[in-house]
Amino acid sequence: MTRSNDPNNKKTYVERISMSLSPKLLSEFDKCMVKAGFTDRSKAIQTALHSFVDEHNWKDDLPKSGAGAIIMLYDNHMYNQEAKSTRIQHEYNDIISATTHLHLNDDNCLESIMVKGDVKRMKQLAYDLSKNRGIKNLKFHFVNIIWLN
Repeated sequence: MTRSNDPNNKKTYVERISMSLSPKLLSEFDKCMVKAGFTDRSKAIQTALHSFVDEHNWKDDLPKSGAGAIIMLYDNHMYNQEAKSTRIQHEYNDIISATTHLHLNDDNCLESIMVKGDVKRMKQLAYDLSKNRGIKNLKFHFVNIIWLN
């Protein structure tokens, strides 16, 4: 264990680990790391690990609350798609903070729904939206947050 300084002048400890990676994977990671603006491999790996933990924690209902974004691509000509989506979203107004709607072309719309609160409700909202036949793609990006008192 090594001592490290955090930005708030608190003494923290970090664990040093070693990893085995194929040269090809490491090369691809280093290229992506630079494209993403990282100059420090450790910071890039920490960011990747945080994303991995957030992505998989919400699936098991480990956190009770958090925040995230549901991104949907859908066919706007599909019968009653927008009305169905709006009706579903009204049932979840306790967790929806904002929505944006973008017309991509004559056939496709992109919608993002910003959510905050109970994780089970977020999962149910994403599931209910995904059942609509006009949905071409739906992704949920979850961020585990710590509520401050």
